[in-house]
Amino acid sequence: MVDVIPVFPKAGSIFVYTGNIVNWNRLKRKPTQSSTEELKECITETLSKYLSVSDAKELQYTTDLVCVNSGFKESLPADERGDLKVTAKLLFCVDQPVEVITEAVEKVLTDLDISFIETLLLAFPEMQEKIDVDQIRPYWEVLEDLVAQERVLSIGTCDLDKGSLEELYEWAKVKPCTNQVNLASCCVMPQDLTEFAKANDIQLLTHSDPPEFMPADVLQEAIKSCTTEKDSFGWIPQWALRYSVIVKCRGIIRNKGYIFKAERNIKKRY
Repeated sequence: MVDVIPVFPKAGSIFVYTGNIVNWNRLKRKPTQSSTEELKECITETLSKYLSVSDAKELQYTTDLVCVNSGFKESLPADERGDLKVTAKLLFCVDQPVEVITEAVEKVLTDLDISFIETLLLAFPEMQEKIDVDQIRPYWEVLEDLVAQERVLSIGTCDLDKGSLEELYEWAKVKPCTNQVNLASCCVMPQDLTEFAKANDIQLLTHSDPPEFMPADVLQEAIKSCTTEKDSFGWIPQWALRYSVIVKCRGIIRNKGYIFKAERNIKKRY
């Protein structure tokens, strides 16, 4: 049996920039796919295109992969910015340091060539049970700094019950404007949550993102499909930022994409 040479044996991190997936014909034909399946396909497609235009010899020594789907990269025209609303959701796949929030925001601002986004939602990993607001506070302080810098105009949470949302609201300097609720675990919006949100001008939205947004085995399968088995070993998803650009007053999604990061310990890759 021939030993297959890995494509990027020294790579320890990977960034994926999908560009505008609204224009991806393959994804247009799959409107019912889950967000995990959508991101998996985005990773596979973007990585494949990156590898097709990369120098094979250079890849043997590359430690950080930055995969940009340049054919679908779209900056937002400055003269149309007032007609567009940008919303982003940062999903932590594993526990992350607070600095990741600023890193992710700066990357989406650069990718879209804009100076601010209207709304940023923060989703912690496997946030199914009630979470201690003390865990949220350090991250919320970073969000508040971004609001103060006018890099983000409003901030929100995901999957907080009434007690946790109220505790965060009472403590925070910048109040949450939105709380997304996963209806897979809550078929009807709880009345106490609805009443509190209405009294404090918090928008309640629903989502269908799974608690484990991008499992490691799904990521590794995506990488293996366009490289080798050795290249897929050891990758752990870190975070994903999904953004949408909506035309105001019309509700049309003009641009949607992902920025995704994964890492692996290259000393344990095989």
